[in-house]
Amino acid sequence: MKESHREVITLIGKPASGKGTQAEPLAKSLNIPFVSMGKMLRDEIKNKTAMGRKFASYLAAGQLVPYKLSLVLIKRRLAKPDAQKGIVLDGFPRDVDQARAFETIGHITHAIVISVTEKEVMERITGRRCCPVCNRNFHIKINPPKKPGICDACGSHLVHRSDDTAAVVKERLKSYRDDTIPVLHFYRRLRALRRIDGVGTIEEVHQRILDAIYNSDKGINRHAQRNG
Repeated sequence: MKESHREVITLIGKPASGKGTQAEPLAKSLNIPFVSMGKMLRDEIKNKTAMGRKFASYLAAGQLVPYKLSLVLIKRRLAKPDAQKGIVLDGFPRDVDQARAFETIGHITHAIVISVTEKEVMERITGRRCCPVCNRNFHIKINPPKKPGICDACGSHLVHRSDDTAAVVKERLKSYRDDTIPVLHFYRRLRALRRIDGVGTIEEVHQRILDAIYNSDKGINRHAQRNG
């Protein structure tokens, strides 16, 4: 008998590799929720919950929110009915400690690495435009808005983020090498790592991600059948 399993997918990659662009469409294709760590934090702060007040105090002090608090939000989200078949995670985990901690409350079935070169990252950064209201990302060449300078989703004026500079990107690439590369090794040991080429149209990259998930799921389901 074929056994169903919960798809918990996280997208990993260098800055501007396309994680934010691909996460929500992927969730829609798989009919599972898209869960943004950043949005959950902002919602808690906006709603002035007890958790939100804790988050706000860390941010006001210029500190990162401890990942153990973030785990509480994710665990709560995983318990909701619409997440029983799985979720697509954005913004978590960012380092090995977070990856290990997540495995105590759930299990990443697919860690999708969207591979792009550092040169490609620099080119993408210079053309990236972001919506300050709904946080959607666009690119003047790769994924331009229908109306120049205007967000397709909410009609707000797009901005070029102040941290999208060569100097800042170099620091972020260094952080990726130091913090995120070990995460790849962690998920490789768990046999959850899937690497896809991140260069191409949004539709092409989207299909590569789906293919990577589908092909690895066939192996999971064959295992379930043998042991069912």
